[in-house]
Amino acid sequence: MGVSVVAAFTAVNRIDDFAYTPEQNIAHSMTALMAQNKGAGNNNRMQEGFRCGMVLEFIYGIFIFLVCFIFAKPLMCLFVQDEEVIMHGVTYLHLISIMYILPAFTNGIQGFFRGIGDLKITLISSLVNMAVQVIVAAPLVFSLHLGIEALPYSYLAGWIGMLVVELPLLIRTYEAYE
Repeated sequence: MGVSVVAAFTAVNRIDDFAYTPEQNIAHSMTALMAQNKGAGNNNRMQEGFRCGMVLEFIYGIFIFLVCFIFAKPLMCLFVQDEEVIMHGVTYLHLISIMYILPAFTNGIQGFFRGIGDLKITLISSLVNMAVQVIVAAPLVFSLHLGIEALPYSYLAGWIGMLVVELPLLIRTYEAYE
């Protein structure tokens, strides 16, 4: 994809790390709350904790979307000065920021399953996410020559694949705790 795209991807990965970390930490908190209340047999508190955690994930997902979308160029300028690199990074951030709500949801759902001790679902959905990303990225990069735009689209496909695996299992499992 070229030196400028690789440099842009390196910079946006730093921004992505800052964007995803709170989503992951909200999910970790949900995991602890769910596990403690499952152990105590308090299903109502488990459900309330999950709902509150998902609301926090949603609010944060919207917040980080706005920050990264509106301030894409200034964020890129924190890491690089080359205009071509900044341009590629801004393109990536504009695309990926719209999608930040999806990893917020997948992190929250994984927090639920970790909290109830069902780690095979988190493993399977994570493997689906990675596999779909690779399967979608390859033709976007090698056949359609999309460049840096291919990556957010492949992430989108991976998160959708993850949700396709997780949501039916979440609904079935969540209802069992009612």
